[in-house]
Amino acid sequence: MMLLAAATTPPTKPHLPAQTVTSDFAPVAITVTSSSLSSDAAAEGASPSVPAAVSEGGVSNRGPTAVVGPDRKLLLPLSGVLLDGRGSTDDRGVVSFHWDVVSGPLGLKMDGVDQAVATATGLQVGRYTFRLTVSDQEGATDSTLLTVHVQEAATRPPVAHASGSHTLTLPDNAIVLQGSVTDGDQTKIQYQWVRDSQSPAAGDVLYGSDTQSTLFLANLVEGTYLFQLRVTDAQGRSSIATATVEVQPEPGGGQEVELEMLVPVSQVSLSQRDTVVRQLAALLHVLDTDVNVRALQGHSHLSTVLRFSVRGSPAPLSGSTLVHQLRNQLLGEKSDFLLFRVLRVDTVLCLLSCSGRGQCDPVTKTCTCDPFWTENVIRRYLGDGESNCEWRMLYVILTSFLLMVFILTVSWTFICCCRK
Repeated sequence: MMLLAAATTPPTKPHLPAQTVTSDFAPVAITVTSSSLSSDAAAEGASPSVPAAVSEGGVSNRGPTAVVGPDRKLLLPLSGVLLDGRGSTDDRGVVSFHWDVVSGPLGLKMDGVDQAVATATGLQVGRYTFRLTVSDQEGATDSTLLTVHVQEAATRPPVAHASGSHTLTLPDNAIVLQGSVTDGDQTKIQYQWVRDSQSPAAGDVLYGSDTQSTLFLANLVEGTYLFQLRVTDAQGRSSIATATVEVQPEPGGGQEVELEMLVPVSQVSLSQRDTVVRQLAALLHVLDTDVNVRALQGHSHLSTVLRFSVRGSPAPLSGSTLVHQLRNQLLGEKSDFLLFRVLRVDTVLCLLSCSGRGQCDPVTKTCTCDPFWTENVIRRYLGDGESNCEWRMLYVILTSFLLMVFILTVSWTFICCCRK
């Protein structure tokens, strides 16, 4: 019988010669190890020696080597990680694999722990250590460790977008502003819409949408609105974008007329409103479709205001002309022409020229004259009834003084004549 034993020893140790033994017994495989040599090798920093085995036929078994590759760094979010041990080797082939977790955060799940490739899911921020153990058909084993560092992904700050500039033309006075975010963690974004302090105060925010990505606005008035959208992510990083809404006046809106009628608005039906429109068209000698109703709203608990304009070619009829014509008829000779009694006829906007010497009060629709000028009361109360600033104050005072002197003179003369 031939017996052969071999062991890997460091160069500083003496080589153990192989021995040949002759025997009449049947051949038996014997494994010879040198624990002292392995310990010395480990102490000197060399790789641990793999025991050599002598099997039947004199072929040695060097044992398997577990290979898992370099340590890894991963960034969340991720669904899982593959643990690959297919690089493990053995001179006769690896017959079994086994993965287990040495350390790491709780909640980890592993599939295929007894296969060359395993899957780990449920990873959280932290450090995981996995161990792979491989064995060959002779029962020799080897293990190695794999470290996986899981970190939060370094995201960029959010970038806000507020849908840019918009233009509305009255009577369209509602709009929806759509905000959005790019970059950053878009799953935990806070929105805040803020109206600029120089924007018109009129206008309503609907549905509490100033803390949502979409801002709903209604009842806007003529002017320019600025809205700032501030978005903030879970880390406190924020971004600001601005949306502009320009509300333009209605075409022909300056020619609108207000007709105040003695009837509560709750008692005006749709058919009655249409009847009034037909009566106005007949009075103005236009078609019913030329009378464009803008609004019907209550003025007081006893009166209702009808706002309308009259189409013309190429532009709407002048509001001042309509008011003058309707005043003469509805407040004078044809006061009972309409279905309801008319209390007032005026333009929506104050269109009085005030003789170029004053400003028109938008509330009272009368002229506020410049210093040293006053109203021509004769024209106002005996003429067309339009407020004006035609008379110079100095002339009015002189005329009043002369008129008073004249009256006193005539009176004194009359008294003297009567005494004679």
